Amino acid sequence: MRKSLGIIPCLLLVATVSAAEKVELPVDIRPIDRNQPGVSYADMLSRVTPAVVSVRLALEVGENDLRRLSMTKPINPRLVRHDPVTNKYLVPIALGSGVVIHPSGYILTNHHVVTAQGQVVSKVAMVQFSDGRDLRGTILGSDSRTDVAVVKVDAVNLPYLRFSESDQLRVGDNVFAVGNPLDVGLSVTSGIVSGLSRSNLVLSSVGRARGPDYQDFIQTSAPINPGNSGGALVDTFGRLVGMNTAVRANAVGIGYAVPGNLARFVADSIIARGYVVRGYIGIDGEDVAFVEAVRLGATKGQAARLTEVDEGAPAFKAGLKVGDLVTAVNGYDIAGWNDLRLVISGLKPGTEATFAILRGNKTQLIRVPILERPRGQ
Repeated sequence: MRKSLGIIPCLLLVATVSAAEKVELPVDIRPIDRNQPGVSYADMLSRVTPAVVSVRLALEVGENDLRRLSMTKPINPRLVRHDPVTNKYLVPIALGSGVVIHPSGYILTNHHVVTAQGQVVSKVAMVQFSDGRDLRGTILGSDSRTDVAVVKVDAVNLPYLRFSESDQLRVGDNVFAVGNPLDVGLSVTSGIVSGLSRSNLVLSSVGRARGPDYQDFIQTSAPINPGNSGGALVDTFGRLVGMNTAVRANAVGIGYAVPGNLARFVADSIIARGYVVRGYIGIDGEDVAFVEAVRLGATKGQAARLTEVDEGAPAFKAGLKVGDLVTAVNGYDIAGWNDLRLVISGLKPGTEATFAILRGNKTQLIRVPILERPRGQ
């Protein structure tokens, strides 16, 4: 029977031909000129990446509980850590990323990274740095309404990122997503800002069908995968412009990040009080179609219509009425109801804000006192 040549004779044949010729392959040994704009971002990213960490929500259990837990779910023993201070074991149950925002150990991450099915089951996190350090973290606070959380580790002089003014972003700006996707290790992807102020989105990886209540997402083409949540979205200067959060369900190349301004507002409040302090005036509203807004006197075609004004609330006492079109707050143009909600939530309780409204095709300025929104509302 004739034997098949298989792969070995083919390899021998190639080797015989190669040996008969002496070929010198061309090589260009010129170094990469990283000083040329757009050639490389390696130097910038070498400063950014040490400030991006892996964050694992962890259960703190005793030795007996660890044995029982290992019989009910698969546990990677390489990831289990023993805390000699408490004599407890830290067992990771969820993976995400985080970014150090202050050298004294404050770390920004997602609410869904440090909770399980949306519930706080532990106040402990395991934080791993790119240099191999493993530190125990304490979850200072977590806000489901924006999907933002803050973790604290006991350390000083940590590498950290500075926030940029995310409102300056424009569609087309280059951005980089940094995190630990799929637990492969610290990774960087690049893309552009594809859209701004995205809201009313159905997202995956947030533990809720619609996602957070307050949505003002940056849309980016930089690939984001499970495990990237909580990582850094940076500009070409290495400044933190957003926090990677989720991807569009059943879509490719559409990722979302919480804008840096919103994340900083929430983080500041959590660090100061342990929860988020939001402004409140007691209204509800809706978007207004462009054509209707212009017909009613909104020259830019943007406004939010008030559909409810709670009796006795600050808005009611100040004179706002159902049907009023809010076009600006403190000089900031209002694009719609979601925009107005975000602006009000960021107002400081105890202050007053000036609302520009249209009522009967006439513009009025009404000053409204700001109260603190009751927790849980």
